[in-house]
Amino acid sequence: MDEVTMLAQAIPDVPPPSAETVARARARLAARQAPARRPRTRWGWTAGAAVATTVVVMTVVMLVSNLVGVSEPAPPPAASPAFEQAPRVYKGLDRLAGARMSQSATKVSLRFRPTSKKITVVIFCQMPGSIFFSTEGGSGAGGMCGPDGALSMLADKAYEPGWLGRDHKITFWVFPPDAPVARGRSSCPPKGACERKYDLSSAKTADRLAAKLGKRLGAWSVAAYDVPAAPTVSSAD
Repeated sequence: MDEVTMLAQAIPDVPPPSAETVARARARLAARQAPARRPRTRWGWTAGAAVATTVVVMTVVMLVSNLVGVSEPAPPPAASPAFEQAPRVYKGLDRLAGARMSQSATKVSLRFRPTSKKITVVIFCQMPGSIFFSTEGGSGAGGMCGPDGALSMLADKAYEPGWLGRDHKITFWVFPPDAPVARGRSSCPPKGACERKYDLSSAKTADRLAAKLGKRLGAWSVAAYDVPAAPTVSSAD
């Protein structure tokens, strides 16, 4: 078995070295071992040749390894944008629950149980200037959102008695920036111009607007954040 065949078995993923590279390695080895080569028998010559061949292969392997080098580890995958997946941590608060939608003019409900008055609900929208509306029971709150996130004021109810320590279900809608939404009385000129716009003050109105628009471009996500949960300490009996 020659050096090139042994090399192919030793490092199958690397192309075999050229004849010139093998010749240089063999000549370098011969120069180092020239004084010690004095075979007396056929068996001794065969064993010496086998050893020399192995050493040549190892030398060439080292040369090829130095040329090929060690591959760099693959970089970790980039984190998904917040509008595709709400981050696990937001301003030092842990995510309690999250949901996401791949299109706008859609709605989703978020269920969570707050544990502190620091509870925060954040909406992340792919399209800056998107319009959101959130409601729970008879309360509603809206605003504009973008990739950096916007807060739903419904979380401010944590300061009201009885809001903490129980389960909540808040429903959210997100609409594209150009959706026909009335933004307060000042945005509606006289002569009934606002009749063609939607006043987002109830879940029923938000559903009607979503049905009129149909699903539009613009991914978005929403998440509830609260203080990190305290570690559980158990005592041994």
